[in-house]
Formats: sequence, C-alpha cells, structure tokens
Amino acid sequence: MNAQVPVVRVLIADNNPDFLSALAQYVRSIPGVELVGEAVDGEDAIKKAEATYPDLIILDIIMPKKSGIEALSAIKDKFPDVTVVMISINEGQSYRKLAEVYRVDKYIGKNSDDIHKELLEVIQATQQKLASKNG
Repeated sequence: MNAQVPVVRVLIADNNPDFLSALAQYVRSIPGVELVGEAVDGEDAIKKAEATYPDLIILDIIMPKKSGIEALSAIKDKFPDVTVVMISINEGQSYRKLAEVYRVDKYIGKNSDDIHKELLEVIQATQQKLASKNG
C-alpha cells in the first residue's frame, strides 16, 4: 500500500465574499489539501482552472459573468478528469439535474448540515483517485 497520500489541489469559486472566505479557511484546514485559487465568478473560475490545473473545483451555481453551470461545462470540456462539486443555496431538482447534464461529480446544498462532511468525503475520494492514477 502506498503510504504517501497525494496532495489535492483545490480551486474554489463563489461570488459571496463571506462564504468564499469561510470555504477557503475550511479547505486550508484540511491536511493534504492545497488551495490553489479563489474565483469570484464563473469566468474567473475558468481562467484560474486553466492557470492552476486543480484536481478539485468547488463551484457556486449562481455567479455573475458566467454561471457555475457555464463554468462547469467549459471546465469539463477542457479538463474531463477534474472533480467538480457544485454548491448552491438552491436545493431544487432543476439545478441538480442541469448540473448532472454537464457532468458534475457532486452537488451539495449550502444549507446542508453536513456540508463539511460532504466536502471532506469528496476530497478523500479525489485523493484516492489521484493515488490510484499515480500508483
């Protein structure tokens, strides 16, 4: 068994500065995770994904310039292996289904009591994916 756990490079995008700051603080607190960028809109998220090649991207759905869905589509077209998590205050099935159409890996509601647990599970799954790819 490979004892070395790969570092997961994470990009986060949300237009709410308070949520973005809290999310960045949480991501930085997780061992084996490197926060490689923060974006404030979908267009910024695409540019930063192209510049940083993250392993995991956490995107809000409703953002200015380009929505999270538009960013998801563009990112998955360029980087099909990147893990993308959509987070949204909107828990409706229409957003969830739309995200699934554009190949989202996980959809988490911002109001979820388990948002930290769900994000941690995705990060751990991404670490396993990287370990098996590099192993």
